[in-house]
Parts: sequence; C-alpha cells; structure tokens
Amino acid sequence: MHVYPRVIPVLLLEGERLVKTRRFEDARYVGDPVNVISIFNDLEVDELMILDIGAARSRTPAPLALLNRIVTEAFIPLAYGGGVETVAQAQEIIAVGVEKIVVNTAVLTAPDAVREMVRALGSQAIVASVDVRRDGEGYVVYTAGGADAAELTLDEWVAHATALGVGEILVTNIDQEGTRDGIDLDAVRIVSAAAEVPVIAHGGAGARTDLVAPIESAGASAVAAGSAFVMQSGRESVLINYPTRPQIDDLFGHLFDGRGEIRAAVTVERDADLQAAEEFLRSGRVCARCLITDDVPGAAFDQDGVCYYCHLHDSLDKQYPIGPESEAALDRFVAELKEAGRGRKYDCIMGVSGGTDSSYLAHLLVSKGVRPLAVHFDNTWNSPTATSNIFAVLDKLGVDLETYVVDNAEYDDIYHSFMLAGVKDIEAPTDIGFMGVLYRAAEKHGIRHIVEGHSFRTEGVSPMGWLYMDGGYIKGVHERFGRLPMKTYPNLDFKNFVKWSAFSRIQRTRPLYWIDYNKEAAKRFLADEFGWQWYGGHHLENRFTAFYHTYFLPTRFGINFRQIELSALVRSGQMDRTVAAAQFIEPRHGDPELIAMVKKRLGFDDAGFEHVMTMPKKEYTDYPTYKRRFELLRPFFWLMWKLDRVPKSFYVKFCTPRKK
Repeated sequence: MHVYPRVIPVLLLEGERLVKTRRFEDARYVGDPVNVISIFNDLEVDELMILDIGAARSRTPAPLALLNRIVTEAFIPLAYGGGVETVAQAQEIIAVGVEKIVVNTAVLTAPDAVREMVRALGSQAIVASVDVRRDGEGYVVYTAGGADAAELTLDEWVAHATALGVGEILVTNIDQEGTRDGIDLDAVRIVSAAAEVPVIAHGGAGARTDLVAPIESAGASAVAAGSAFVMQSGRESVLINYPTRPQIDDLFGHLFDGRGEIRAAVTVERDADLQAAEEFLRSGRVCARCLITDDVPGAAFDQDGVCYYCHLHDSLDKQYPIGPESEAALDRFVAELKEAGRGRKYDCIMGVSGGTDSSYLAHLLVSKGVRPLAVHFDNTWNSPTATSNIFAVLDKLGVDLETYVVDNAEYDDIYHSFMLAGVKDIEAPTDIGFMGVLYRAAEKHGIRHIVEGHSFRTEGVSPMGWLYMDGGYIKGVHERFGRLPMKTYPNLDFKNFVKWSAFSRIQRTRPLYWIDYNKEAAKRFLADEFGWQWYGGHHLENRFTAFYHTYFLPTRFGINFRQIELSALVRSGQMDRTVAAAQFIEPRHGDPELIAMVKKRLGFDDAGFEHVMTMPKKEYTDYPTYKRRFELLRPFFWLMWKLDRVPKSFYVKFCTPRKK
C-alpha cells in the first residue's frame, strides 16, 4: 500500500494576523491564527506550514508566545519560517513544539548557520524554500521576500541547498503565488530533477485538481497551497477548507494503491427517556400543543393551554399555506428576482453559514435558475464543519461567495464586553454583524433582494426576553466595557437600517416559508448531494454560538434554546411531541475544550471567568438600545413589513411595546 502525497496548507503570518497575498504583495486579512489553525486541525490536514512574512521582512525573532498558543491548538505537524538565521533561533522554535524550520534567505546569506541547524536538529527538520520568477527560458532566484535577485541559477541554488543537508525543498513561483492560475510545473520539474530530497510544489493552486499535476507529472512528492485552502473558488472570499479523506482518495487514487480504509461516520443512537418526557408534559407548566413552558417570556397560555407562539405559528401558516398557492407565490418571487437581476451578475444576496437552512436555500434557488451571491460573515469563530459545508455546497452549485472577515482581536473584545455586561445577549453581535454585512453587500452590488434561510416551521421565533439585539445595543455595551475601537465590525446603526430598508428599498424575504420544508429530509438530501455534514445541533456550526447554546445560556441563565426549535418541529408535524420532550429535558454539557478556547481568546483566567458566570444578572434595558425608537415608529415598520423590507418577526418582537 502506498502512502498518498502530503497536501499542506500554507498560512501567511503578519504580526498576529493571518493574511493572504498575491505575488507576494497586497496582504489581505483572513482571520485569527489560533482559530484558523484549530479549524485545520479538526479537518485532519497532513501538516501545516506557517510562513511569517512580517518577521521575514523585518528579520525580527519568531513570535514564540503566539507559536506556543498555536501549538496548543494544533495536534498536527507544524513548520515555521520567517527570518530564521541562527541555530539558536531554530532551537527556540523547535522547543515550543514546531517540528520543522523553513529557511529561505539564510540559505544564501547564512549557509553555515543552516548547516549547523541541520547538524543540531536533523535534516528532516529543515526545509529550504526557494522563490523564483521566470526569465525568458529560465528562472531567477529571489530572496528577502521576493525583493532581491540572487546571482545564481535555479539549478545552482538546488545544488547549494542540498549540499547544506536540508531535508526538503519548497519551490514557489512568485508570479503564480495567490493567483489561483495553477502551479508552475516547469519550475517544479527543474527542482525535482536536480534535487535528491523531497520537493514540495507551492504557489498558484486554484481548483483542487491543480494539486494533482505537480505529483503526477512534475516529480513533486508533496503539494502545498495557501489561497486554495483559505479562499472560495468562485471569488476572492475567505473560506477555510480542506479536502476530506474520501476527496483526497478521489484526487490521488489513480496514482497509487490507496491510502487505507476510510473511517466510516459513526452515528450514536441514544435511548430517549420517554417516561420522563411524558411526566414533563403532564406537569401542567407546558403548552398543550408544543414544549413551551409558562416561564418562557411571552408564552401567554390561552384558556385551552395553548401558548402565544403556537398561535403565531398558525397565523404564519395561514399567510404562507403549503400547496399550489405557495408554489405559485414562490414562482412569482423567483420571476421577480430574475427581473430585478436583468443585466446584472447576480439576482439576489443570500446569507450562508454552513447550516442546514442556508445550504438548502442555495440549492432551492439555483434549481429554479436564480443567480445568488452568497455572503458570509466570518466572526473568526467558524467551525470546520461550517466552512466545509459552505465550500461543498457552493462549489458544486457554482455559486460565488463574498466573505467579510472582522478583525479577531476587535471582535473578541466585543464578546468580552458583553460577558462583562452581565446580559444573556452575548451572541447579539453575530446576528447584527451578519445583517450589517448582508445590507452592505446589497448596497455595494446594487441588489434589492436579500434572501434568508429561515423557516418558522423548523426554527420558531426566539422570545424577546431571551434574546435582544440591535446596533445601538452593541455600541452601548462596547462603549461601556470595550478596550479596542470598533473599526472593522459591520454594525447596523439605526440610520443605515432605516436607509437600507426604506429608502434603498432593499427587500428581505424568506423563501423557505413557501415550501414544505422538512429539516431531516433536507439534511439527508444535502449529505447525499453535496457531502454536507451535520454539526450536531441548531446553531452549533459556529464555535462561540455552540458555547453560547450548550454552556453559557443553560449554566448562567437556565435557558435551553432547544425548546424553541423542538417546539417548532412539533407544531409543523416533523417530530413527535414526546420524543421532542425527551430531547429537551436531556441535560446539556458544555465541551471543556470549547470553554477553554473561550477563556483563552477572551482573556479570562479561571477566576475572571467564574466572576462573569456568577455576577449579578443584567438585561438589555440596562443599556442604550434602539427599542424605544422601534416602538415609536411601529406604524412605519408595519408598512416596512408589508413591503417585505423587514420580516414579520422583527415587527412583532421589536416594535411591540415592552410589558413592564
């Protein structure tokens, strides 16, 4: 049995930020290094290469504290390069837990130091990196991050590097790097023919099929890529991704005997405690129809014991009845989208998260000939499942993606502020940021339609007392507790919200309301059609959101948000009420690793975290919000709802005066 070639993501570090470049220039921020690397760790990459372009230019020491944080998250082989010029520097990096050192400029400027690194650490720990540009029939070698041309040919450089004893060579064509136009196979062939050590081909991979040619026809033993694993294929949009083991088999299986048995997905079936569920339903505190209990804000049981949310569901059901009428309504909407997009590249803006609803919505729209632009808000807490799902669905459908990545330090400071505020709404910044990104994308591209992957039949409506959000709230809490200025966070202030919804006439529509949308059937379809993966629970496709739902809300406020989704599934006939009750009463336990990640990223030690989890509880009313403005403008927003500028749920929740 042959072991397949290594497929290596290359990440560029500048300070404490991960960036991508194009031809070694125009560094663009792509995310927090610790979170991105932890995602690659979960994606089971072969190994990971970090090239510190900031340290390479400035010749400053490696950021050992950051590398230590990265190593604690990554249980995969790591290589680091960036201005390493002495054996002492290399040994410090290896001592942190990095397996390999990548040297570039030092190969020519400090050959004795590189030779000493090989002696001290072993040839397997030293990778020589060569950057080249084509010059007529040959190549010119460059050092110092592509700034200085060297006085030797590529063949001479290879002979020099291998004489130093290095264990591998990484070859990059500068003019291909970041272009996604394909790897320069000629350069790889020259190095592979001249070198007696393994060669890693890098620079220019776009489609995943580009990873095969350097191995198949240019003599490389490994292939590396940056943009291909941090960007979506259709546009220059950030999306962390990596091929699954079956996909790697598909890519390289024709070259070798096989990598070995692919691990099958294991589904663990748990016995539901139906007896306890029946006792819960007989308690007298539960809606006679769903799972809403009398302590849920706004439950308001009627004389028959049916809650307000069931009546809201019924009113929406009448407004969007399933059948020929709704099919005709959906077809009319699709025609409206196509007409609005006439002469443009896209018909609508579609928010995507990697979850079931937005993924299925993408399929639905494309199947009807709609050309959506998918928009994703990356708050730097994405899970590997989410990014893999986005890539798998959009890549097969041929849908372009536009990603907005907020600065990770700034965003973590916003989360930190909400934790200190003592409120339950710590996930409000994500919802507001996502909506802000969608409106900005619509304005940027001149698109009047935003479509949202939401279904009241499967998600329900969040109670006002459990979750409040608006741009004024985000600003007010951050001004009180924040430490960093908000520069990249796409807040949705009142002025812009009114401008976009009223004067820009941007409509927000939820097409899933018009179809007989079954959550479990959608999951099965997505898995079969796209290789989509279930992420374990509603809203759990984001790491911080998972912390919020599985640990923070239940532990701090005694709130189990599963009650809302499960109730919706019961109302729509998609789940048996007793089975749903058994799932609801099952205890939730936070993931210790996830809790540790939250502590680390938000800067809480154990005592500080215990403090924010036990401090006096506050409400959104303790901070500035736009709630009173929404109430005063209720007639205006009623009109906006009727014109599809805002969802009905917004009008009902935010514009109804709060009961004292």
